[in-house]
Amino acid sequence: MMQDGEYRSKLIKLLNDQARAELEASTIYSRWVHKAPGPEERLHLAEIAHEETEHWYGTIKVLEGVKVTPQEAKDYAGRSWFYTVSHVLIPRYRWVDILMLTFLIDRGAFLLVEDFARSSYAPWARFAKRVLEEEVGHMDFGNDFVRAQVDKLGTPKVQPALNKWWRVALNMFGPPTTRHTQQYIRLGLKYRSNEERRQAFLLSCEQQIKEMGLQVPKLYRQSYPFI
Repeated sequence: MMQDGEYRSKLIKLLNDQARAELEASTIYSRWVHKAPGPEERLHLAEIAHEETEHWYGTIKVLEGVKVTPQEAKDYAGRSWFYTVSHVLIPRYRWVDILMLTFLIDRGAFLLVEDFARSSYAPWARFAKRVLEEEVGHMDFGNDFVRAQVDKLGTPKVQPALNKWWRVALNMFGPPTTRHTQQYIRLGLKYRSNEERRQAFLLSCEQQIKEMGLQVPKLYRQSYPFI
């Protein structure tokens, strides 16, 4: 497989994207550990930050297996404007924003790693299965602590954060299909389209939102991009 230039290039792109996402999550959560409002929150967030760092490191090691150095992966990550902008916004986050990240964004990450756990590239599939188990805990943290915030502060103070991050979460899956979608599926590097993952996300999230006493945010646009 690795002698196939098409296969190798698509695999490297997915791995680079994943390494970038894991490093970003590790950085954000690490910066917030000392700001957590209580001992339980601090402990759980520290665990998540540690696991995200391990996920980044593991992805880097898989990249090394396909002859991509850590510096090359770092240079690739540095070319994205999205993460540059997010670094500017980090100081403006509140604790409830961090909770929404774990509740929404980590749930989306779980769905993507589900695809990777079935990857035709065995080293990546093996590692992704380990990541998948830990991502469940990240979602549980988001569920439990968002619910606790609702109980403590009331829905009027939590709903705005959900409204803000809802469109971001829906957009993170990208357009319904891309010119590479069928290529990824044919090569066994993914098994669902962006839209199929987005619909799975909606099915998973909406019930949780309602059970917390919150409302599923209304959208100005009903299709991608949700802005």
